[in-house]
Amino acid sequence: MSALLYILGALLAAPEPPMTALLPGEEALVDVAKKDARFRLSFPYATPDNFFGRKVYAEARCFLRASVAEKMVRAQAWLDAHHPGLVLVFKDCYRPDRVQHVMWDAVKGTPKSAYVMNPKTRQGSIHSYGAAVDITLGTATEAEVDMGTPHDFLGKLAEPRHEAALLKEGKLKAEQVERRHILRDALRAGGMRSIPNEWWHFDDAPADEVMRKFRRLDVPLEAL
Repeated sequence: MSALLYILGALLAAPEPPMTALLPGEEALVDVAKKDARFRLSFPYATPDNFFGRKVYAEARCFLRASVAEKMVRAQAWLDAHHPGLVLVFKDCYRPDRVQHVMWDAVKGTPKSAYVMNPKTRQGSIHSYGAAVDITLGTATEAEVDMGTPHDFLGKLAEPRHEAALLKEGKLKAEQVERRHILRDALRAGGMRSIPNEWWHFDDAPADEVMRKFRRLDVPLEAL
């Protein structure tokens, strides 16, 4: 009986196959760049210059669920009101499930696996639901401001939960931490959630809520 329960539990926990097309009536993926002409795209995954050394996007294109894209508009409005001149710079948005597999294969079995969601789990990456964004800040004179680490720096220096200690140790500068706080304040004002181990990553909602609202997708960017 215990063996049967184990098998049933494993089946219930198995991930559903990601959708290869949007269903009729499903919340659309929209082109975020069209929401505000100031939004910038700088996608390392559209080049081989990233932590896994492989180009996986044909071009830099940022798609998010329509309701999540509106949160980006609200976040920019908060910046306009509180820190004029700062603009959102998008590093990654909707990520097809197949790309998540590439990333996971590059880090599995290493300490860096703590920073990449295993796509073989029931949840997978929130990016693949069109409900997560990797993002930083830029100005009129700087493509991106200094945040203390690059986007996708897989290490303690990029973790918000350690910022106070890193600042005290002199490993981060006060202005770098301040910019991270501004980014978090803006995205939270827009309605997004930050996470403790990547300063650039924000989710639409807790994972269980995202999974109730949306389906995991494997629609290629070029098909959108």
